[in-house]
Amino acid sequence: MSIGNPDLEGRKAPLAFAENEARAVAEAFPESTVAVRNEATESLFKQAGGHFDYIHLATHGVFDPVNPLHSGLLLAEDGSNDGILTAEELYSVNLEADLVTLSACETGLAQVANGDDLVGLARGFLYAGAKAIVASLWGVDDESTSFLMTRFYAELKSRDKQEALRQAQLAAKEKYGHPFYWAAFELTGMP
Repeated sequence: MSIGNPDLEGRKAPLAFAENEARAVAEAFPESTVAVRNEATESLFKQAGGHFDYIHLATHGVFDPVNPLHSGLLLAEDGSNDGILTAEELYSVNLEADLVTLSACETGLAQVANGDDLVGLARGFLYAGAKAIVASLWGVDDESTSFLMTRFYAELKSRDKQEALRQAQLAAKEKYGHPFYWAAFELTGMP
């Protein structure tokens, strides 16, 4: 499943490269579903996400350091959901995904809570059943992230997740240079 550039109705600027990214990722997996603009809803993710081994979400992400359970991914609104898939909501979602890629800003950030627990989106996806997550540690650029992610999925056809991400980052480093454009994403979970 590949979701990208949801219609956010003015909540945030559209992500033109994220839409192309979502389509390119879906093409890498013939049995995939692609949803962009008004089809890229929170309801679609909640209803269909549990049926895919690979889930790719190319959208805006928000991290809430005060209440990390309210950190979320912005998706299109519909009659059933508000369009913000929060870490808290992920605790009631069932996934069996081998990989969830959060191609958005600040999706790998977490806050320490209750002793030594890290709470954030990545933790929510792991709790929901994802075996591995690719997430970002800071705000990312739409164009370079699209390049990185498209390359990551191309590399994933012949490499494990960790090496595929490394190769994609090396290619992005060669093209964009500065670490801001290629170093934000990390792999958490089973490589």
